[in-house]
Amino acid sequence: MTAGEFERRIRELAAELPPGTAAGVKREAARLARFCLLLLSANQRMNLVSAAAAQPAELVGRHLFDAFQGLPLLPGPRPGGLSLLDIGSGGGFPAVPLLIVRGDLDGTLVESTGKKCRFLSEALGELSLTAEVANARFPDSFPMKPPARFDLLTSRAVAEAGRLVRAARPLLRPGARALLWTTEALYPALARESRCGSSSFSRVPGAQSRGIALLERFT
Repeated sequence: MTAGEFERRIRELAAELPPGTAAGVKREAARLARFCLLLLSANQRMNLVSAAAAQPAELVGRHLFDAFQGLPLLPGPRPGGLSLLDIGSGGGFPAVPLLIVRGDLDGTLVESTGKKCRFLSEALGELSLTAEVANARFPDSFPMKPPARFDLLTSRAVAEAGRLVRAARPLLRPGARALLWTTEALYPALARESRCGSSSFSRVPGAQSRGIALLERFT
């Protein structure tokens, strides 16, 4: 599939999103399409995502679409921007689409697999995104030193996500949010394990159980 075809699909997908979210996605459709092409090209060499996920319809209609559901849950723009910590970044979902659409974000993408880190670093450079990649297993080999510096934590389909959020609390600024792409069945346990003060679950439109857990009040 060409960049133009990906861009057309992304623009069509944006029509299914809330107006505020759709505007940002349409504005950045070309860079989002570029990310898809970079991922598919690299996947032929290093198996970043499954064969099913690498199908264009699945890549856009599920993986990008799911990432976009996080956009309305992000904090609003602030002077100086917002800092994002993404744990278990894999092939770049949801962090890279969020960074593309929300240009006020700077990110730290944590991934333990070297080949995935290399792809992420290349993609961030190609897409001119303000972010860095940490080749580490969180929290064991990630620098957990103060001060608290992140406004937002994201993670997608990572085991023991609630425990990881709890471990990340020293790195989160007051008022920080955590967005976890998970399932409705796993949501109660991870919210409890995170020891957050407030939580909610938003199901992805059209999905049976996939959604995003929004966790807040960590202090």
